[in-house]
Amino acid sequence: MTKDADLLRGVGAAIAAHRRAAGVTQLSLAERIGKSVQWVSAVEQGRRHAERLTDLVRIASVIGCTVDDLIGRPLDSLTPGTGPSQAETVTALREVIMRSAGPMPVTDPAPDLADVAGRVDDAWTMWHESPSAHRGVGAILPALVADAHATHAMSSDRARSARTLAGAYQITRQWLHHVPSGDLAWVVSDRAAHIAREADDPYLIALSAWALSGPYRRAGHQDEATRLCLVAADEVHTRIDPANPRKDLLGAYGMLHLAAAVSAAQSDQDGRAWALHRVAQDAANTLGPGYYDPWTKFGAGNVDIHAVAINAELGRPDDVVELSARLNLNNIPSVERRSAALISTARGFVRRGEDESAALVLLDAEQVSTDEVHDSTIVREMLRELIIRDRARARPHVQGLARRGGLLAA
Repeated sequence: MTKDADLLRGVGAAIAAHRRAAGVTQLSLAERIGKSVQWVSAVEQGRRHAERLTDLVRIASVIGCTVDDLIGRPLDSLTPGTGPSQAETVTALREVIMRSAGPMPVTDPAPDLADVAGRVDDAWTMWHESPSAHRGVGAILPALVADAHATHAMSSDRARSARTLAGAYQITRQWLHHVPSGDLAWVVSDRAAHIAREADDPYLIALSAWALSGPYRRAGHQDEATRLCLVAADEVHTRIDPANPRKDLLGAYGMLHLAAAVSAAQSDQDGRAWALHRVAQDAANTLGPGYYDPWTKFGAGNVDIHAVAINAELGRPDDVVELSARLNLNNIPSVERRSAALISTARGFVRRGEDESAALVLLDAEQVSTDEVHDSTIVREMLRELIIRDRARARPHVQGLARRGGLLAA
């Protein structure tokens, strides 16, 4: 079998191989992950793809392998081009974060708090504005986290240094969301929550819950992710003055409901997902069309994008395509969010068998953010399915995308 053919076997073939090696039947696997035998069979045969990462997490847990084994992509190959690989960045981050658990060596001179706080804001700006944010942000994270720890340990301004350190942890967690990093995302999210509590900052407390819900979803614990977000939302709500609400708190309240809505959709809780989305919509309406949180980018456009994502998670391709046609992506100040919306739209077209449209939308997503497309497990599975179906009109676009993303040899 050629290298390309081996890559194109896809997740389904890897699931089948590991399932047989573990002595697990299709029926047993289906029952334990909450799917039908027909679904498992179709995935293994390549007739449909397991597009939810949470499904892959559950499958890997049952058949005794890792998600890396199923997606067939080694960690150190995730970032092309110059600079440190994602594996090297993860190793450097792990060293900094583990070292910070004990007494930190004194830095002389100490990093300037204002400078480090500005670097945290710059990292968030790069994340939302750069089409190659995965590489750019990853390259600066180890030094940023180390300096944020140093300023927090030595600064007399405890509130600002705590916010700076929490912000460094939050952007690190955001970056780790796209990397199979084992337990590091959990550690980072937990550290952010601890710092937020130390500072008694309701905005940071809300964002720490938002951040922690991501690792819970990736691990397949959607109900716990939903609960975590709603408990934090209730706490934030008690800190909001109805007569003069702080915009950052109201935005955090809305973002927590969006995260909870996605978790509910991944659990196929249709009504609950949309009820939570409506709360977020109300918060965005109160804030007005021009408001976007500088870190989470919560705002009216982000709420609209999540409506597309929720329909994609619920398996409603017609609604995905219909909603996406009404989106004005130019009004959303985040390349990550715009690219994610386009990827969700492509999922809808793939489900409808409209391969040429799916390929063209993925090309648009790649133009918005190369990293979001090239580092996406969902995109890789869509490309595998499109190549296997081999609709002639989409073929050149799909193969080009697959080569640029490392799915096919250049």
